[in-house]
Amino acid sequence: MRNHRTPTLLLATLLTVAAALSLGACSSTQSPGEQLDDATITARVKAKLAADPEVNPFNIDVDTDAGVVTLRGTVEDPEAKTEAAKLARGTSGVRSVRNEITVGETSAAQRVDDAALVAEIEGRITADPDLNNFNIDVDANQGVVSLSGTVTSEASRTKAGEIARGVSGVVRVENHLKVGGGA
Repeated sequence: MRNHRTPTLLLATLLTVAAALSLGACSSTQSPGEQLDDATITARVKAKLAADPEVNPFNIDVDTDAGVVTLRGTVEDPEAKTEAAKLARGTSGVRSVRNEITVGETSAAQRVDDAALVAEIEGRITADPDLNNFNIDVDANQGVVSLSGTVTSEASRTKAGEIARGVSGVVRVENHLKVGGGA
């Protein structure tokens, strides 16, 4: 069964993208030009996903790092997974696409649980004076937490992973954080 979105849903998606862009620009480990390029690519991919009737954009997380787009989440059928990757590949500025989308159904309760995990982990990272929360993207899918972005040290990478693992309900942590320069 395909998800039919209303113009209100599309507007909500675009507002979410705008908010993400404003937060993404605060990252300190990339140059302003790199931040803008990656944020622009992410926004373009999300807009394409939102406009496509075959894909539910609310089940797909889009992250961009140096033009490499990573898609995560769960879709109902293989065609939606393929379509999401195709849309991302066809977006200006995309160098490559990592399609980590899984196929299967995610219940509304699981989506709420995953959102609660993300909020809890993001809150704990924000409260930690040694971590810059603008550099760390947190995603959860069926209790599996994925950390991505760039941090300034291996200690920060390790600490972020420990924070995520310390949250009740986390099944596993995939720490994709990169260590890079910047202040």
